[in-house]
Amino acid sequence: MKVSSAVLKGAAIAAALLGLSTAARADAFIEACMLGSDPATDMPKTCACMSTKVPADVRADAIEALRRSYKSMSDTGTLLDPTQLPPNLMRGLQAVVLAQADCM
Repeated sequence: MKVSSAVLKGAAIAAALLGLSTAARADAFIEACMLGSDPATDMPKTCACMSTKVPADVRADAIEALRRSYKSMSDTGTLLDPTQLPPNLMRGLQAVVLAQADCM
């Protein structure tokens, strides 16, 4: 009885940690997506939708691509040139664009 109780507690802790990890990734994406956007617009809803559409395997690259895109706009006032990105960030940016199209 004690062993099964310990196993259940361990499983519950693991599930909670996994949930926190997923939430942290979603928050990082939404934060990057919202850079420079007015929260009073539809962007929070759009970013939340997009967060569910970006695959886990390119999520970190998508976040970095969003950050670089914002930095390019704020530093120079020009759009980010995707051809200047490394291939992994190009894939991340592509995932963002596809997610955005799906959520508009």
